[in-house]
Amino acid sequence: MSALDADNDRGIDEIDLRIINALQLAPRSTWLSLAGPLELDAATLARRWNRLSESSLAWVTVTPGPQVLAGIVTAIIEIDCSPALLDAISSHLTGLAHAVTIEASTGRADLLVTAGTADLASMSRFISEEVATIDGVLATRTSIITRWFTEGGRWRLNALAPSEKGVLTTSENRTAVRARPTGISEQDRKVLTMLAYDGRTPMKDLADAIGISPAACKRQIDRLTSSGLVALRCEFARPLAGLPVLATLWCHVEPELLDTAGRVLSRAPEVRNCFAVVGADNLVVQLWLHSPAELDAFEIRLRQEFPGLHVGERSIVLYLRKLLGHVLDQNGRRTSTIAPDVWLPSRIDSPGHR
Repeated sequence: MSALDADNDRGIDEIDLRIINALQLAPRSTWLSLAGPLELDAATLARRWNRLSESSLAWVTVTPGPQVLAGIVTAIIEIDCSPALLDAISSHLTGLAHAVTIEASTGRADLLVTAGTADLASMSRFISEEVATIDGVLATRTSIITRWFTEGGRWRLNALAPSEKGVLTTSENRTAVRARPTGISEQDRKVLTMLAYDGRTPMKDLADAIGISPAACKRQIDRLTSSGLVALRCEFARPLAGLPVLATLWCHVEPELLDTAGRVLSRAPEVRNCFAVVGADNLVVQLWLHSPAELDAFEIRLRQEFPGLHVGERSIVLYLRKLLGHVLDQNGRRTSTIAPDVWLPSRIDSPGHR
């Protein structure tokens, strides 16, 4: 084994987690600006990030912001598969741009797919023409997401002290000027596709690719992020960082308590996603955990805080195959990227659309 291979196999250590946490808070910050809060020199930060990035252990990418999520249809699709064809079905689904996240799961479904399309008709066609027709798919059940209380891009590590997080958050917010959503143009889409592959692509490279000046490109990205159309997030190989378990709880709560339950649960440190859906189970909660045993402890806390909440189904992900368009191996490393196609200029531009 070469020295480089040995370095890449080292995994993710505590200093790496601090860097990742910092990039969750300030994804495109320079290493020089992060050096002070992290108490590491810029060269060390750059060297460590290069190792993480080149070995596919961590990456910065782009994610739909609340304005986009409010303008598209998202759904969680449960898929029952022929056991012998499960892997082939999963592989087929990874190539579909609208299949944003794919999880091989325990519980009542073999696969959970989080999908995004322009509208309900497009979602219906995607399921009937692209999912249900795959050889070996036995049945599908679709839950339309009606409200996002939190999503994976807002989930944070707890590797930094509160004072360090405060410095980074304040610094990031200081440069942000809140912009009114004005829609996503074709030029925006080109930038967003590049950022999906590498959210830290240098501004000059982005600008050269679309034929504008770096200053204009920076204004373009600032407008997209500050208006709530898109956000940047830092992802990493969680199984190699001590967070190998992703669990899903399908819950029911009385409609008048749904908003409160969703908002409170979205603040729990374990919660990756929390969203309302249409169905007998009207609230879905997904968690990042260190071990399966932590699921019981979380559920006990959940019932103590919301006695009227009923957990109808619980499952653990056996293999997270795709996360926000990034195809992963069983250790959580990124192997390839299929940029999600959820940027919809005609719908987002419409003043009356929500």
